[in-house]
Amino acid sequence: MPERPLLKLPDPVQFVPRPGPRGGGNLAKPSRQQQGNRLAPRFQRLLEVADSPQQLLALRNDPTVIAPERAIVFEVAGQLSDFYTQAQALGLEYLGDYEEEIDPSDDFHDRDRPEKVLAGRIYLAMPDARSLRELLGLWNRFRSGQRMPDGRSEWRELFSLLIDVRPWGPQDRVPPETIEYWRETLRDNPNQPVRFEIELWYHEDRNKRDAARTKLEAELAAIGGTIVHNATVSEIRYDALLVDIPAARAEDLINNPAVTLARNDEVMFLRPQSAAKSRKEEPAGEDAPDVGIVETPPLAQPIAALLDGLPIQNHTRLRGRITVDDPEDLDDVYPVSRRAHGTEMASLIVHGDLARDEEPLQRLLFVHPVMRPDAWDSERTPADRLLVDVIHRAVRRMKIGDGDEAPTAPAVVLINLSLGDPWRPFARVMSPLGRLIDFLSFRYRVLFLISAGNILDRIDVPEFQTASDFEQADPEDREKAVLSALNRLKSQRTLFSPAESINSLTIGASHSSHSYGGNLPANLIDPFTSNQLPNIASANGLGFRKAIKPDLLFEGGRTPVRIVASGGGVTIQPVRSPARLFGLKVASPNAAGGTRHEDFAWGTSVATALATRAGHQIYDSLLGLGEASNHNDLSPDYQALALKALLVHGSSWGPKGEMLENFFGPRGTGQHISRRDDIARLFGYGFPDVMRVIDCAENRATLLGTGSIDANGALLYRVPLPAQLNGAPEFRALTTTLAWFSPINSRHQGYRQASLDISSGSEEKYWIVSDRDACQPTDKTIVRGSVFHERRTGDKAAIYIDDGDLLLRVSCRSSAGDLTESVPYALVVSFEVGVGAGIDVYNEVRTRITPQVRAGAIRA
Repeated sequence: MPERPLLKLPDPVQFVPRPGPRGGGNLAKPSRQQQGNRLAPRFQRLLEVADSPQQLLALRNDPTVIAPERAIVFEVAGQLSDFYTQAQALGLEYLGDYEEEIDPSDDFHDRDRPEKVLAGRIYLAMPDARSLRELLGLWNRFRSGQRMPDGRSEWRELFSLLIDVRPWGPQDRVPPETIEYWRETLRDNPNQPVRFEIELWYHEDRNKRDAARTKLEAELAAIGGTIVHNATVSEIRYDALLVDIPAARAEDLINNPAVTLARNDEVMFLRPQSAAKSRKEEPAGEDAPDVGIVETPPLAQPIAALLDGLPIQNHTRLRGRITVDDPEDLDDVYPVSRRAHGTEMASLIVHGDLARDEEPLQRLLFVHPVMRPDAWDSERTPADRLLVDVIHRAVRRMKIGDGDEAPTAPAVVLINLSLGDPWRPFARVMSPLGRLIDFLSFRYRVLFLISAGNILDRIDVPEFQTASDFEQADPEDREKAVLSALNRLKSQRTLFSPAESINSLTIGASHSSHSYGGNLPANLIDPFTSNQLPNIASANGLGFRKAIKPDLLFEGGRTPVRIVASGGGVTIQPVRSPARLFGLKVASPNAAGGTRHEDFAWGTSVATALATRAGHQIYDSLLGLGEASNHNDLSPDYQALALKALLVHGSSWGPKGEMLENFFGPRGTGQHISRRDDIARLFGYGFPDVMRVIDCAENRATLLGTGSIDANGALLYRVPLPAQLNGAPEFRALTTTLAWFSPINSRHQGYRQASLDISSGSEEKYWIVSDRDACQPTDKTIVRGSVFHERRTGDKAAIYIDDGDLLLRVSCRSSAGDLTESVPYALVVSFEVGVGAGIDVYNEVRTRITPQVRAGAIRA
């Protein structure tokens, strides 16, 4: 048990919120006359028929023009303050928006840096005939220089920033990955029906949704297609169908992506079927001794759940340690020899890396299978259901029950999702599954731990001309060249859905393994010199609106590479096997279906399972098994958030972060933000030190507090400091971590409704530790997601103010429409001094804080 358990933060008091961020910019844009002339052709056809309702409706026969009941794309330089409200006021049905990078032009560019790529947004709205005529009226006013009507002034700003306005067309509905998916499907299964997803525009009016679906059903029937499954989740504005169409019709869409379904105005996207797959390499491990039947642990109620494949329940490593909810009776159709992924993940959560011989968890692990065997020796999520619906039903069944049935695992606060959809790489737009995870996190107060995804694509390393050059290079020079190559490919190595979700913790794999001994075959090369780097196959961030993603890196195997091309540059590729040389040891099936087999696994799935295990260990330290804990009374509503904050709290970039800070570009004044964002794409917040947050030290005190905060409110915390540090020139460090679950608004351009941060509550900002460490994400980046984490250090003597208390202010700003719900959060604060200072920080802080905690209040 911890010798020095985490302390409890005293309750905060209400405080005046700090002002929100101010806007600004240096955008050059066209004059009103230039803008009017430039965009006039977009509106000309509408102007010609605006006075004739019949002709206006007839525009729907031409998919290339703006028309009633057809989505309009507004491409804007920069960002509007609240397009959602303005669209509603005009009568437009707001459909969504997403970020876009815009190449500079003579019309739109940065005045100081004309070559700079501009940040922009795409806004989507659907007009009826009346609102379209009103939109045209506003355009005419703008073009002629007239004053906008009352309540419509924001449209002047929109028109002045408008790069383009056009209808949502086939080029939008059919993204490139869909064409690639259709081609691959037809290549693998020629002449067979092609299955994919159709995402419809979500209408608030159910009658409109029903009418849209009826129209689409008729169009599918006309081309010989069928609906396999459909699902609607109103909370995330999701309305989709899983469909089959004949191979010939798919060929038509490939050859001309502007026919049939791609012209349907009710269709938002034609997408590859969302699915997660896992294929086990040929078993290469060995059978282990039978460890005997394990009695059910005394604390049997699970707090962690695994959504994955079906594990081998009577494997010697899992007997008596997992409980399986199998509502679809998969046990009867799931051969033991195929139960690889679920068995491996369960093994890692319960035992960790078996090569380390750690103590197993003392609670049952809850398992709900969401994968099953397919016809190609793989495991995959159901082929006949939409994945959003599969996950939604699984979580609801756990937390609130299914129909009249009681919930199957109501105490679960951690959900392991070591699954990802490689056909849905993150590219600015939040995926439906990502939105679902965010909604479920807030609704049920559960923390999802999600794998970032593994990318095994080839990597060009032009710094070396030949294979011999690469093999014989100085290891550190080779390492830098590979890291530079990964950075160049950052836009192509993005997260797999739903890893971009804002409320979850996304887990990347570190380049580390206990079993790695450095003995690789001659054709395999270790690309890195240290385990303090990401696994070369681990997908990169950033996340939604450039939030920190992945959040953390856990051990995922020291994956080597092989050279696959050379001459005029070298091309390398990560390898999958033999994993016994670089992976983590796990329980696993063998070909005969045995129950004692052990093998090796690697990647972000492995790392995510270890993150879930770490969260479980923190939980047991705080609540379940922590007899000395100060947090045994922690409410279930805040348990997941406490784990979220504590998992991040001990993380840092480590020495390789400092190396990249000195090595990566760009350099120069103000360029550190872009540089550290690129490092954060690889590291996130870094490598966690779980033991550091479970137990304090003589020179370090860690305090945890939880609560809720309202929109545009602020709370003031007082953190007492050790008296001996008053005026002493000693090293000191302050680490703060704030984690929350934000409600989401899928109708609003901001999406994340609650933006929280930490600032100094004193007039003398962070007077005790004024400087942020350089080797961490910037202060501009850490406010974009749902975790705020930073470390400050200093060694200058400081005379105490505020009665020797450090004042920290937690603020909440509404960032996506009206925020009407309180936002739950967890705050972790660590204060430490150098070991040589001889100051017993822990006991001094505990002595000062105990009366405040017992009183249940603090000084104002």
